[in-house]
Amino acid sequence: MAVSVCALAATSGVAEAGPGGVGVLPSQSGALPVGTTTLHLVDAERPDPFQPDRSRELMVSVFYPAADVNRYPRSHYVSTELIPGLEKTLGVELPGALTHAHREAPARASSAYPVVLYTPGAGVSRILGTGLAEDLASRGYVVVTIDHTYESGPAVEFPGGRIVRPAAAPNGFDTAIREKYIAARLLDFRFVLDSLTGLAAGTNPDAESDALPADLGRVLDMDRVGAVGHSSGGYAAVEAMHEDRRIDAAVDMDGQIGVDEAFGRAVTEGVDRPTLVLTSSQIEEVGDGNPSFDAFWQRATGWKRHLAIANSAHYDFTDMPSLVPAVARPAASTYIGTIDPDRIAALVRGYVAAMFDKFLRGNTDTVLDRPITEPEVTTIR
Repeated sequence: MAVSVCALAATSGVAEAGPGGVGVLPSQSGALPVGTTTLHLVDAERPDPFQPDRSRELMVSVFYPAADVNRYPRSHYVSTELIPGLEKTLGVELPGALTHAHREAPARASSAYPVVLYTPGAGVSRILGTGLAEDLASRGYVVVTIDHTYESGPAVEFPGGRIVRPAAAPNGFDTAIREKYIAARLLDFRFVLDSLTGLAAGTNPDAESDALPADLGRVLDMDRVGAVGHSSGGYAAVEAMHEDRRIDAAVDMDGQIGVDEAFGRAVTEGVDRPTLVLTSSQIEEVGDGNPSFDAFWQRATGWKRHLAIANSAHYDFTDMPSLVPAVARPAASTYIGTIDPDRIAALVRGYVAAMFDKFLRGNTDTVLDRPITEPEVTTIR
């Protein structure tokens, strides 16, 4: 049974009242205000692998440090077009749910910031990476979350309200369709990086040429790029780093580095750039990621670390723990663990930020450089 956003606010402990809605995500840990915008990107050079009569097109959200947010409204967590599908997935009513980011606010152009690409799990929307994206932006990153068309679900919404649903059911596809999805994602990564490079050079990559937030292109430092993903998105992030030298560091959140029994090229050929693997106690108990992790550790020559978080489950690396109210958490135990939602958010955000602080900013005094003190975190490798 669905729970209203007001009940969610009362039980999750993370909500804050605001005009037009209720905040549902933990507070940002960084000091910078955050702006956000969306881009419709069309790759005219690539037919879509799932609809060959159309060019490949993507929807992405950009989160960035903002200069002024006072005159700009906070962004809704999900559009009204997508609410029914996401509500069904989460068992939570979402109308009026707000994020911390402000729509179309001008970018903070006093500096250029490292860029991080975020890719979600199989059949999952980029929306569930909003909390992590906002937090990184508040710490001084530009984060681009990607929906992979015909894979991301419950649907991808394009301008004008056009809705595109997955080509295969998220839980019903076989190895062949998984490999097809990953292949599409890798080309999506390359295209998004190309589009951002153009944006940094002064062009507008939006297919409708919609006005962009002031100074957005000026805050992109395309010489410092990271990738982070959840589940199969974690695999795609590491694989994209292998394929594209522009990616300097990657974080895999609870995803094996391969498709079913088949390893990716990052495993079979190795990677010379840094990789952080974060896993839930759930995946550690199941053990299906171990073959790819073991093989990756044998061949990867770059810095690497594998940390596990106790009392966590697969979707604790997304916004789901913050969206599911306490009264509904037992029913969601297949997806989220018993760890407190604010605590898991702090741990995931903290370690992901530390990874990029260390390897995109050159910070040598992060939590990854010191002995682990968090009782929930264990070093596996």
